[in-house]
Amino acid sequence: MRFPLLLLLLTPAWAQTWTTLFDGKSLNGWEPRATSAAPSTGDWKVEDGALVCGGASPGWIATKATYKDFHLQLEFKGAATVNSGVFLRSQKEGQPHVTGYELQIWDMQPAGYLTGSLVGSVKAEPTKIKANEWNKFDITAKGDHFVVLLNGQKVLDAHDSKHAEGVIGFQCQPKQNIAFRNIRVSQVK
Repeated sequence: MRFPLLLLLLTPAWAQTWTTLFDGKSLNGWEPRATSAAPSTGDWKVEDGALVCGGASPGWIATKATYKDFHLQLEFKGAATVNSGVFLRSQKEGQPHVTGYELQIWDMQPAGYLTGSLVGSVKAEPTKIKANEWNKFDITAKGDHFVVLLNGQKVLDAHDSKHAEGVIGFQCQPKQNIAFRNIRVSQVK
């Protein structure tokens, strides 16, 4: 009886319970979406354990569930010139980068909202993705506070209060190939 009590006492208060958002086998829990600017839903599919969009047509894919305060971890892979993004707290209808935040994946965005930036809100420290390798985003969104790590390096620590709750999603641009895997979320208290 003492051993379980000892484990409870040694378990840190910050220990998180993670929910896997992508099972690596199906689109369960995800909804391909279209917008007026991108009337198709993209060509999302599961390939080699990853959620992949080959860029045949633009669109985005969103979680069925909504999130408010969360810790999100994921990996993504694309070419050095890949243009994509992770949508945070977006609404299912409308332009996801307008109804929520777009966490940029594009090292050459003309307005300076480079990889790790919240497009139109806050610019990240300049960084580069590892081309054609798996990169890791570690994102914390608590209230108006956002912290973003790319491959273990903090690239953004900022406040913005425009959007409080919504879905998590991924962007598919024309003629761009992007893959996501190891997607998990935990509630932040």
